[in-house]
Parts: sequence; C-alpha cells; structure tokens
Amino acid sequence: MRVHAIVLLTALFAAAVAAPAGANRMGPPGFPGGGALPDPGLMIEHMADYLDLDATQRAELQNIVEAARPEFEALRAQLRANREAMQSLDAEVPGYWTQLNDIAISNGQLATDGTLLFTRVRTEIRAVLTEEQRDKLARSRERMRNAFEHRAMRQ
Repeated sequence: MRVHAIVLLTALFAAAVAAPAGANRMGPPGFPGGGALPDPGLMIEHMADYLDLDATQRAELQNIVEAARPEFEALRAQLRANREAMQSLDAEVPGYWTQLNDIAISNGQLATDGTLLFTRVRTEIRAVLTEEQRDKLARSRERMRNAFEHRAMRQ
C-alpha cells in the first residue's frame, strides 16, 4: 500500500511540474509513464469545476498555483537537465558509473523536493476548500487509488 501511495504521489508530482500539454512528451527519469502531462492550471480548473468552487475559491487556488510556479519550473528544468545528461552518457567513457550515480542521486533529491513542494501546495489548496469539498475530493482520490491498484493487480 505504501509503495502505491509513493507511486501516486510521484505521478501527481510529475503532472504538477510538467509543461503545458504536449511540451514534454517523456516523463522525467525515475518517474513512471510518459506522454504529454497536463498543465497544473488545467488541473486546477478541472478540480474547481468538479468541486463547484466559487469565484473566491478559484482565485485563491490560482494564486496558490501561481506562487508555486517558479519552484515547479525550477524542478522541471533540473529534471530536464538530468534527463539530457543521462541521455548523453557514454558507457565506454571512464567515469560513466560515477556520472550516472551523480544523476541518480540528483533525481532522488529532486523527487524529494518535488514531493515536499507538491504536498505543501496541496495543503494550501485543502485549506481553501469547505469540509464537503474536501470529503468529495477524498472520495475521488480513493476511487483513483482503487482503480490504480486494480490495474496494477491485473498486470
């Protein structure tokens, strides 16, 4: 169960730091999946519609996301640089394993930083929601978690 939670958080983090849809076709190294990832602004709009947020709540969520955007963009840029560095490695060159290890350590730190950033933003967003909206969001996450676990068990 803990592994599934980590995978889900990682996937959510990857979606949060992704460029607008279509700009990043591959997931960052060490992260599951690939393909175009959604823009955080679009994710907020979808959540706002799903939870029926009022105009004030929508504005507050947008402010939260915009305030965190520079941190998300910096993480995304570092992940991209690591991916490009890893792709340019040559196994025949002396020091290959040291360079690969350095990139892996960096990716681990970036995943930690991203998880903490994403959790901070999610906590700020939850504070804007009513109790009913938080409950509806929790039920939706539980359905997503169950669907994810069901798919994982079929593979």
